[in-house]
Amino acid sequence: MKKGFTLIELLIVIAIIGILAVAFLPSLLGAPAKGRDTARLADLQKIQKVLVSANLSGTAYPPTNCVDDTTFANYLTAFGGKTPVDPQTANVVNGCNTKYSYILNPFGAGGVATGTYSFGVFAHVENCTANTVVCDDAVKGKITAATCGTTTAAQLCAAVLTQ
Repeated sequence: MKKGFTLIELLIVIAIIGILAVAFLPSLLGAPAKGRDTARLADLQKIQKVLVSANLSGTAYPPTNCVDDTTFANYLTAFGGKTPVDPQTANVVNGCNTKYSYILNPFGAGGVATGTYSFGVFAHVENCTANTVVCDDAVKGKITAATCGTTTAAQLCAAVLTQ
């Protein structure tokens, strides 16, 4: 008698592998985007901590602008010599290509500060989560919560607001 696998056994194993691949493929495909979003949020929190720390030491907040080496020259040492940049090259928030957006006093009608927040830092994100806001409104000075499933991916931003 020859030893080996029957055609039925091989088909069953292939079917099981196919089912497992279909079940785990979506989570594997979303992993890089989640990783980039995690890096963006960590960068925003670092920017926030550097600004608050410097402000407590007497340094005024910079004017509204992109988070870049020019605008944040007084903070480069705290950032390790270079300001953080977005992990992707095509992300634009408030005209800041590959950089994070910084808005001084971000709340208020027409961008007029209400004193509710000292500043906000924003980054384009790929996945809608609880802290996601609408980038379009953040640029205009009014921040609104994004509705997952109805807000387009181009409008999604993570926001770190500081009082």
